[in-house]
Amino acid sequence: MPDAAQPTGDLSLHETVVRPEWVDYNGHMSEAYYVLIFGNATDAFYDHIGMDDTYRSREKISVYTLEAHIRYLIEAHSGQHLRIATRVLSHDEKRLRLHHTMLDNDARVLAVTEIAALHVDTTVPKGCNFHAAPLARITQIARAQGDLPAPLPAVTRHWGMR
Repeated sequence: MPDAAQPTGDLSLHETVVRPEWVDYNGHMSEAYYVLIFGNATDAFYDHIGMDDTYRSREKISVYTLEAHIRYLIEAHSGQHLRIATRVLSHDEKRLRLHHTMLDNDARVLAVTEIAALHVDTTVPKGCNFHAAPLARITQIARAQGDLPAPLPAVTRHWGMR
């Protein structure tokens, strides 16, 4: 796994290579695999803040994605190396907004996503507050990234359609 970026920048927690079986009939990566890669980056973020599989199982908690938006900008092709840059956009005691940017080796932005997630007590299941240690880590990351320029939005505001 790659090292995280400097504390004041986007986190670099997930990298992958586009597999041939991920390529669709148009000759580029199918949309389902963008979701998979961004999902893996989200899981890497949870591991990074101390909420790995062992922790989630022991504490009977998890984080559920409530909403996600993806913006596809440049096609990804078989064999292409991809790196995901992650940023905390906002959070509170039980909610989290993450932004992921998919970059190629030339640092071109291929796609972006924004997710809204809820911390959940899996025994109910129902939303609940993050435990102290992960919440402190999220807060630390958000503060460190707070002065960065706004990332490319994951939602286009107007498509010109009726």
